[in-house]
Amino acid sequence: MSTYLACFVVCNFESKENEILANGIGNNFKLRSFAQKDQMHKIDFAQDIGKRATEFYIKYYEVPFPLPKLDMIAIPDYVSGATEHWGLITYRETSFLIDEDTASSKNKISVANTVAHELAHMWFGNLVTMKWWDEVWLNEGFASYMQVKSLNAIEPSWTMLDQFLTRTLHSVLVTDAKLSSHPIVQTVETPDQITAIFDAISYNKGASVLRMLEGFIGEENFRRGVSDYLKKYEFGNTVTQDLLSSMEPYFKKNYPDLSLKYIMDTWTRQMGYPLLSVKPGEQTNTYIVTQSRYLINPQAVDNETSEFRYRWYIPITYKTNKGSKDAIVWFPNNQDSATITLDEGETWLKINNNQVGYYRVDYTADMWRSLIQELKNRSEQLTISDRSHLLNDIFALAESEYVPYAVALDLSTYLNVESDFVPWETATSILATLSERLSNTPAHDNLEKYIQSLVKPLYEKQTWEKTNLGVIAGLLRARILSLAATYRLPEAEEKVRSLFLAWLNSRSDQALIETDLRDFVYYRGMKSATQEEWDKLWQIYLKEEDVQEQAKLRSALAAPRDANILKRFLDLAWDENNIRSQDYLNVVSYISSNPNGTDLVWDNVRTNWPKLVDRFTLNSRYLGSLIPDITETFNTEQRLKEMEQFFAQYPEAGAGESARTRALETVRNNIKWSTTHLNDVSTWLQEAVNNQKH
Repeated sequence: MSTYLACFVVCNFESKENEILANGIGNNFKLRSFAQKDQMHKIDFAQDIGKRATEFYIKYYEVPFPLPKLDMIAIPDYVSGATEHWGLITYRETSFLIDEDTASSKNKISVANTVAHELAHMWFGNLVTMKWWDEVWLNEGFASYMQVKSLNAIEPSWTMLDQFLTRTLHSVLVTDAKLSSHPIVQTVETPDQITAIFDAISYNKGASVLRMLEGFIGEENFRRGVSDYLKKYEFGNTVTQDLLSSMEPYFKKNYPDLSLKYIMDTWTRQMGYPLLSVKPGEQTNTYIVTQSRYLINPQAVDNETSEFRYRWYIPITYKTNKGSKDAIVWFPNNQDSATITLDEGETWLKINNNQVGYYRVDYTADMWRSLIQELKNRSEQLTISDRSHLLNDIFALAESEYVPYAVALDLSTYLNVESDFVPWETATSILATLSERLSNTPAHDNLEKYIQSLVKPLYEKQTWEKTNLGVIAGLLRARILSLAATYRLPEAEEKVRSLFLAWLNSRSDQALIETDLRDFVYYRGMKSATQEEWDKLWQIYLKEEDVQEQAKLRSALAAPRDANILKRFLDLAWDENNIRSQDYLNVVSYISSNPNGTDLVWDNVRTNWPKLVDRFTLNSRYLGSLIPDITETFNTEQRLKEMEQFFAQYPEAGAGESARTRALETVRNNIKWSTTHLNDVSTWLQEAVNNQKH
């Protein structure tokens, strides 16, 4: 056993157990879950997911679980979300405990993901361990992808493969389009570098590249390659090449002349990813595809070189009005272009089916117009993931000046006929970014009116009352009602405030607010809170014993517009009797993400940096990531200067070194956005609002 996986827990907790059925692959064994005595009624959900996920893994890998027992334990004070100690998985309580009466769909999916992730590690990471930390993606990328595959198998109605886009892929496509990114496999030597490598590239990009590999090798071939790898290297250490060697025979079945190692090296040994640009060829029905490195700021100059010159060996998938094409078009990194030939009667082209490929795609203006029309016509060929993908790509391409913002905003108008959760989740993130960028500008009112017009058709079909919706329908309802309230649709705003006050004045009568709606009703309800209302909520928080409910209340306590209230919360939060140390940095982030709290937190963190370092240490990646969290909306030269001065005053960054570089790059990009795009977006929104009036 690797030393980092050894663990002892001394406690007087209680436990429940289930038998894991190995179905002939090894022996049956016990899965036990431990928690404090008064929390025992909240472990059934995680225990059930744990049993079913473990049985899925045994069958999928065709490799027995090698230990005689497997325990999971919920620990009240625990800095990580969870850790995959072999045979004894440790969890923070919020990552494990679910009260079926009060937990939201979001809470359940979050706990299920964490449990499935840690259990995947029992094989990936524990049975087979990377040789050194530079290969940590073999642990974390695999566990991040396998958690999705297991949940998709045991809870198919949750549509986890579609949710992969919004939960995993889209955020890392932003991180990896900056110069401050790094390759999946990179040299690490110091403890700070080791801590820092547990980041979005190792987890999210690792998972995304594995999903793409499975896409072109085939599901069953991928499974067999994984199984062979685990059997060959069990109780041993590996590098990336060992995994690819296990996959190679299955890859060669379909592509005898290609090298899997060479293809995958272009994705794992250089940072970033390609942008495919598509235009009609000279011959009828042909399209020419070229590639270039995608950067959010295309003018950025990179001093880092790559042995592959930032070109990739790309598996291209595509679909047309006649459906998806099975054959993959390979675009080698040493060729200038690839050609796609359509059949007669194929009138439009969309590349990258379900956004399985780790790349972005740009089209000519006419081709974008055709795709926008297909979205508005609710084309059956465009899946949930395809629609989410088009939204995600076009707004990224608008930001980096490949597509006019007017075209991206034209595409977003289709949302008033969209009724699925994942595209709305993608849209929420896009609209939130636009809202931040336009805050304190005259265009913000028009943005709110435009979003209201998109949300209203679906808002009118939702209910605020308690209903037995499935998980995905529950998530969609919460998303739509939350958008309506956030962007101040009058009827939604009034409903939230009245629901919240009724709940607050009843001293937290849980039945008043449906579980899926609580987090945003608390938050929006507290926006205009008085000191007296805040004090009431603070008392409710101090008495609350459910960890999921506590997390929702902590977020709401950071919502008021009154900066004096926020200052008081920041002061109270420092005391561990009020807020556990493990939750303090989250509270700081919550307050800073409130526009009325950003200045307060930025000043506080700069003034008290030595105290923060003393309490959390420079080796904490959570402290390191606090800086990009606080500064992500900064968009002035003055702010940039303040950051540079702060970093010069405290040059020792520890595990936060790369986070600082990323923060500076983000702010420079924000400044550029204001000068480049503000007028275009403002003009489009003004016209959209004028058209609504007619």
